[in-house]
Amino acid sequence: MKKFIAFVQFLTLALCLLAAKEKEVPKVQKTMPFTKGLNLSGWLEGYNNSNWRSDLFGKQDFEDIKSLGVEIVRIPIFFEEFSTGSPDYIVEDWLWEKIDKAVEWCTELKMYMIIDFHNDCGYKTKTKANVEDMLLKIWKQIAERYKNSGEYVLYEIMNEPHFESGNKASDVAKWGKLQGNVLKAIRAVDKRHTVIVCAEDYCSVTYLLKLPDYKDDNLIYNFHDYTPMLFTHQGASWAGLENVRHIPFPYSKEKMPKMPKKQKDQGWIESMFANYKTEGSEEYLVKPLDEAVKFANKRGVALMCNEYGVVMDYADNTERCNWYRLKGKWMQERNICRVSWDYRNKLGVFTNDSWYPSQARFPEDLNVELLKAMEFNVPQIKPRKRFSWLENAKKTGDYTIYRNGFARGTYFAGWCDSFRINRKDSVSGEPYIYVGKAEKYNAIGCRFGESCDFSDLVKSGMSLEVELSTGQKDLDIKVYFVDKETPGKGKENQPWRCQATIDGRRLPADGKWHKVRIPLKEFADAGAWSDSENKWYDAEGLFSWGKVNELKFDFGEKGLKNSLSVRSIAIK
Repeated sequence: MKKFIAFVQFLTLALCLLAAKEKEVPKVQKTMPFTKGLNLSGWLEGYNNSNWRSDLFGKQDFEDIKSLGVEIVRIPIFFEEFSTGSPDYIVEDWLWEKIDKAVEWCTELKMYMIIDFHNDCGYKTKTKANVEDMLLKIWKQIAERYKNSGEYVLYEIMNEPHFESGNKASDVAKWGKLQGNVLKAIRAVDKRHTVIVCAEDYCSVTYLLKLPDYKDDNLIYNFHDYTPMLFTHQGASWAGLENVRHIPFPYSKEKMPKMPKKQKDQGWIESMFANYKTEGSEEYLVKPLDEAVKFANKRGVALMCNEYGVVMDYADNTERCNWYRLKGKWMQERNICRVSWDYRNKLGVFTNDSWYPSQARFPEDLNVELLKAMEFNVPQIKPRKRFSWLENAKKTGDYTIYRNGFARGTYFAGWCDSFRINRKDSVSGEPYIYVGKAEKYNAIGCRFGESCDFSDLVKSGMSLEVELSTGQKDLDIKVYFVDKETPGKGKENQPWRCQATIDGRRLPADGKWHKVRIPLKEFADAGAWSDSENKWYDAEGLFSWGKVNELKFDFGEKGLKNSLSVRSIAIK
């Protein structure tokens, strides 16, 4: 009897050990000196040939990010947009200057950084068929410039390739070969730095398993993870889910909303709703991670997920934090480096989605619960005094807003079809704002970091002085100062405008630089457009010089067909 009991105990123990082994979490064997980080999205990205956010990050931001316990930052860069284009794709000087600074700051802070060849990966876009030629020419420039930089620089060949030819197997094979060719070109110049590779279909973890063996022992295999999409991208227009709201995580039958009707891709959304119970489960979500770990170990490479995140607009904050906590835990257990998308904006670590440091303020606007969920540090510092453009101007007597770049405490604001800030003059080398063309009501201008009281400037008879050049004969620009909007606080808190006009009488269409001077007292009330209400208000005499928030140059109904350049903006 004792032998039988001993046998049963032995068998039970063996079964327990076998079960434990089957549940054992696989780990990536090759690790890197970093485990977690953030994307610095927006900074060096730009659609329609624009770089309006290129002044939004500086050394202080990198120091702030480092203080969170961030070990690596990924910098998405639109190299194609910011180059001369085909056939040579020569990268513009201002962009090199920004990347050089990032390398300098990261090296000083001992924080790793990824130079990411980013691209337009929005809803229903396609990777260009001739992308290989562009990648080869641009990566040779990148590798040549940074081959002698320190250990803190990594290269990422391309973000989210997606040919969308209709033949997925062909697309996957094409990208695998193409990526190998670019890797060879990089290694012909730089054999030292780690290179990040990914799979077709938006850095798919599924197709990662089909990548060729590139026979390079200094690679990181990378994938993106926004699963389940129904939760992470609810409300996101760029994902085709703009009308999806209030999806719970994890799945809860009681909390699930009704499916919206008449979507652009109704069948796809119906499928996501129908499968959410399964696709939102831990078993479903970790399976691809385990497969990727086994594949990485077979290849002897490190593994990274350098995009994952949840849009903040409609996700419950507690459930959003829980998603990050679980995703982080699953990746940490498997030795997968994780780099969240992103620092600011809709998937950021602040409580609002602003790009501007004056609105997404460090540390007071940080999402503390989210930082804890992501295992980042919560800064134990007091809110710092913000630099005031107006206070500094009063002290120095210099009320320049733009000259050789935007004055400290001011930021570019506006949008046009084609423009550059800080474009360099070919003769003097002096930077200026360039607008190639603009549709009607497009506008450029600046945002002050805080509401400014211009009352004394108006009383003392000062003027707005702008140095411009254009070739457009029927120019009709509406120049207006805008009050700060405080939604829900009554009509007096709408963004009221005070406006003047720049037309051919003030600015000749001869392509030469001219100074235009408009006394502030000549500006007149011109109504208000409320973004929060999507509504226009006619002028009621409610504009206040005491709370100016923006200065705008609006191209009106005519738009801009010939270019306009702005070299300086000041109050004098």
